[in-house]
Amino acid sequence: MKISLNWIKEYLPGLDFGSIESLTEKMISAGLDIEHTEIQSDIYKNFVVGEVLEKIKHPKADKLSLCKVNTGDKILNIVCGAPNVEAGQKVCVALMGAVIPDGGFEIKKSKIRGEISEGMICSDSELKLSEDHSGIKVLDSKALPGAKFSDYLNLNDIIFEIGITPNRGDLFSHFGIAREIAALFDTKIKIPEIILKESGTPTEELIKIKIEDEKLCRRFTGRVIKNVKITESPVWLKNRLISMGLRPRNSIVDITNFVMLETGQPLHAFDYDKIRGGQIIVKTANAGDKFITLDSKERILNENSLMVCDAEGYSGIAGVMGGEYSEITNETKNVFLESAYFDPVNIRLNSKNIGLKTDASVRFERGVDIDKVSYASERAAMLIQQIAGGDVSKDMLDVYPGKKDANFVSIRADKANELLGLNLNSNDLINLLEKIEIEYAGENGNYLNFKIPEFRRLDLEREIDLIEEVARIYGYDNIKEDPVFSFDVSNISDYGKSERILNDEIANHLTGRGFNQIITKSLIDIEKLRETGNDDEVVRLRNSVSAGLDALRKEFTLEIFKVVRNNFFHSGKDISIKFFETGRTFRDSGDKFIEEEKLMIVLAGKKDVPVFYSGDSGFDLFDIKGEVEMLLSKLNLENYRLFYYNDNNFDGVRIDISLNDILIGTINKADSKTRKEFEIDCEVFYAEIFLDKIKEKLNLNKYYREISRFPAVKRDLAIVVKDEVNYDDLREHILWSGGGNLKSIELFDLYRDEKIGSDKKSLAFSLEFISNEKTLTDEETNGLMKGIITELETKFGARLRE
Repeated sequence: MKISLNWIKEYLPGLDFGSIESLTEKMISAGLDIEHTEIQSDIYKNFVVGEVLEKIKHPKADKLSLCKVNTGDKILNIVCGAPNVEAGQKVCVALMGAVIPDGGFEIKKSKIRGEISEGMICSDSELKLSEDHSGIKVLDSKALPGAKFSDYLNLNDIIFEIGITPNRGDLFSHFGIAREIAALFDTKIKIPEIILKESGTPTEELIKIKIEDEKLCRRFTGRVIKNVKITESPVWLKNRLISMGLRPRNSIVDITNFVMLETGQPLHAFDYDKIRGGQIIVKTANAGDKFITLDSKERILNENSLMVCDAEGYSGIAGVMGGEYSEITNETKNVFLESAYFDPVNIRLNSKNIGLKTDASVRFERGVDIDKVSYASERAAMLIQQIAGGDVSKDMLDVYPGKKDANFVSIRADKANELLGLNLNSNDLINLLEKIEIEYAGENGNYLNFKIPEFRRLDLEREIDLIEEVARIYGYDNIKEDPVFSFDVSNISDYGKSERILNDEIANHLTGRGFNQIITKSLIDIEKLRETGNDDEVVRLRNSVSAGLDALRKEFTLEIFKVVRNNFFHSGKDISIKFFETGRTFRDSGDKFIEEEKLMIVLAGKKDVPVFYSGDSGFDLFDIKGEVEMLLSKLNLENYRLFYYNDNNFDGVRIDISLNDILIGTINKADSKTRKEFEIDCEVFYAEIFLDKIKEKLNLNKYYREISRFPAVKRDLAIVVKDEVNYDDLREHILWSGGGNLKSIELFDLYRDEKIGSDKKSLAFSLEFISNEKTLTDEETNGLMKGIITELETKFGARLRE
């Protein structure tokens, strides 16, 4: 938000602000985040008034002129392309080194079609003074050559760029900032008095106003000003808007923008003669309807879009932007002036849904002062009458169905002192809060009651909010630090220690396995869940930071699939994706909220390590299963079991992981519908581990055993079994029958073919035998292999693959 110091001074007449540095320090100490301070004259550094002494045609270009320009101390040769440049004119000259405001390029000595140009004669558009780019800006004939252009425009202001937090909608105005500065100097602001000459025609005879949705529009006022003259705004008004970064348009539109910047109340002016049926109706739109806004763009509306309508259709998007049909043009004679209060949440959602953010919507979505709605309308009507003339209708039409009782908040002196480390009494609190127009309303026991002004209704709701205001106005710098402190560490809790150790153990293991850790948003768009029918038990947010972030995640999959998709989009499809994330998910069980700590492991794309027998292939279900098994082994969780299910939601496969009959996770292959939705062509495999479930079974103590100094003996075993035989059962019996010298088992091939039987499959294992006592002989190893084969033949009817 840009704030003009000269503008602020008008509301604090006679106040000595001191130096800019001291004022800035005071504003910062009161919690105003000053991001940038701009000395206005610096905008036109190296711009001067020039006088065109001579103009001749460029010898090599029909549309260019060669001008000699007096800049006070030099006569410059300047090539100019403007059609209206003439000898004798006073113009704005950008000298070498000047930076053009509209474009940001620096002026340098150059040759244009073979002729030297030592500067630039500027237009209004290039100077960002208006949108007129038809020719150069011709100055007053009394202007002195060589004078600074900033002095010619009386640009002697200081502009503060202040970062406004979402809860302080009252600071989106010069009134609001002036109120804060006034509190620093223990004074009050003086707002302009309304002096308005009304005509004899009552407003209610000229226009009718109806609010259909009183929750979304709590107040709507209107006036009609007839016989106005649409002209260019006076210099003072244009300079005010330009200093705030707005381009002047015409007198009516400029006045509504000026009052918005002054009061924080957005206004909209309609061409009264284009309001069909003499009615204004505030209601929501029909889903799918289209509307053309002032910027000539077509917007798609939804059923929550609040609209300002006339008797035949839409006239404007409430609180966001008006419509092209009823806009103010040079032919407008009669004006209808709107000043209203719209629901902040609705405006924020609607602005996001239609993809349109404006100065008006920014203010409405943070909450405007409903008590200033009528003042802003009268202020604008007065300025229109002064600048554009016209007859103002008698008595503003004020439809106000949404009146609320005053809001009161209490504070305790002892609580404030406890939190702030101060020694304030009740009178101190009253004096500090009344500086910012928070009115004392009596006491109840040790509670002091305060009436909250409407411009802070959405911000000050609790005792702690008032304590924060006390600290701000008292001055953070005035709160002294106490360097003496102590605390008792004799009974320190280890809350969260085991969780951190577990997460570190997981992270270290998986990063060592080549995985990258990611962090996705815990806030999600509930509409995305509704589209998939997965919105049950979702925890919704009452006051979300954004329309698309209005619920807490109940699972990782949506956000993680976005990460997978984006990596494929940005890095190509021939990559290996190995991700993991630990975090919390949230569910609403009806009577309570449930938080669960989970781990998600994801594999997609090509294998990161090519295997000689399968070439450059992609990840498969066995890869994700193997990663899970290694992780569980790392965590000393060996007594788990895997259960395979046919599940159409996962293209036929889902594996549940059970530990002592408790489900601790699942292994899945993403279904084709999900992959299509996220535009992922390859298979995606993921495992979800419920960390809360395994913590109770976890033993994080580490025990080490000596590595055998004797060599390992490896054997391959290929068997044929019935297709229904489970891999885990085979593995379990191989390990049991192999004895203590069988240290590892790896499945490296799965094969099906009619040659071995339509109901058969072949599995090939790599077995590793190591003894801690001696080198195993072939005879001993063969004996172990024979025992394994016998066990598999007996239990599963297995036979060796030929």
